[in-house]
Amino acid sequence: MTNTQAAVIDADRYTVSRTVVVNATRAAVWRALTDPEHIAKWFGQTATLDALEVGARGTFGWPDHGVFPMMVTEVDEPNHFAYRWYTQSGEFDVDRATEARFSLVEEGATTVLTVVETGFDRISDDEEVRRSGLDGNRQGWDAELDELVEYLESAPA
Repeated sequence: MTNTQAAVIDADRYTVSRTVVVNATRAAVWRALTDPEHIAKWFGQTATLDALEVGARGTFGWPDHGVFPMMVTEVDEPNHFAYRWYTQSGEFDVDRATEARFSLVEEGATTVLTVVETGFDRISDDEEVRRSGLDGNRQGWDAELDELVEYLESAPA
C-alpha cells in the first residue's frame, strides 16, 4: 500500500482528518469519490447520487450500519468535492450533519488525497455523543481510505 497515515482528531475544532498518497491519477481518484459505481467499491457497499452538483442528494450504505443520506455541498472538479451526511439514526437534518471535504492534489504519478470532516460539534448537544462521533469516524476514515487506496491501486491501468 502507498504512503498512508492514520486519521487524526482535532478535539478543539471537532474535526477528523486524514491524508493518503495514492498511486493513481487525480482523475481516477475523482471518479472513485464521485461516481456511485466506484464509491460502492470502497465506501460501504451501496451508494446513490442523483447528480454531481451542489444540492444533489444520495446515500451510502453498510449492511452492519445502515443507509446514510447525504447532500453534495461542493463540486470543483478535479480539486475538491464535499458533502454533508448524517451519521446519527433518524431523519436527515442538514444542520446536524457533518461535512466531509476531499482535496485532491496531483504530484507526478500520484494523487495526495486529504479528507477533513467537520461539524461534530453540531451533531448533538451531548458532548459524549460528539466525542463518540469523532472517534467512530476517525476509525471509519482509517478503514475506508485504506480500502480506497487498495481499490485504486489494484485497478488495471
